[in-house]
Amino acid sequence: MKWFTSDLHFAHPFVAALRGYALPGYARDESIKQQAEHDGRQLKDCVDWRKHDADIVQAINTYVGREDELYILGDISSGSTWSVDQAIMRIQNLQVPRKRRHLILGNHELYASSRTLEKLASVFGEVGRVGITEIRDGRGDNPHTAFLSHFQWREDFKEAKPKCQFSTNWNDPNLAKYTLPYVNNTLLLHGHTRAYDPLEFGRHHNDDQRRIGRMVFRAGQRSRIGGQLATRCVKRSLSGLQWP
Repeated sequence: MKWFTSDLHFAHPFVAALRGYALPGYARDESIKQQAEHDGRQLKDCVDWRKHDADIVQAINTYVGREDELYILGDISSGSTWSVDQAIMRIQNLQVPRKRRHLILGNHELYASSRTLEKLASVFGEVGRVGITEIRDGRGDNPHTAFLSHFQWREDFKEAKPKCQFSTNWNDPNLAKYTLPYVNNTLLLHGHTRAYDPLEFGRHHNDDQRRIGRMVFRAGQRSRIGGQLATRCVKRSLSGLQWP
């Protein structure tokens, strides 16, 4: 079985705070940075980021087995050397073996040094900016080719921000050059936006694609894109997050 997730942000205290892991007395929003500075503390000392990371690992291990394939669509850390090293330790705690782990680079990894990329390659069977795979329904029928990217289609970087949960840099024009141009009648699995809806940019999709997309994400693939695990709190299991 193929599993997809993204935006894990291991050892990224600020993101962990936004996801509800701030210590008592500290905010779960941007103001936690000012609180930490006022108290003379490092941000990572104001957040239970270790529990945040442990909850992600536990959730993945609950459902992704040794014979499965795991695709992480970017942003496994904050991008700092310390955060990457911590993330690698968390990845090594996954029960799915290295050869079945696939990493698509996110904006937090795009500018990584060659040494960092070597480290990532040591715990993933594949590492790349984009990918392609075949996905099927829970019965193993209805195969469809899907592109894999951390980012949404390039054309969607020009869209106005939808009225739903999105990351602050979801359409940063500096990132558009790393995206894929829209391909007609093609599925794209991605992260980055942290939106609730896997087809959040519905203007591209005809009725048949919508039907295919809902079928795929409801079925045995248990695909997760758009930062669902991140946005809806990692304390909840992957199986508890079903598309509407």
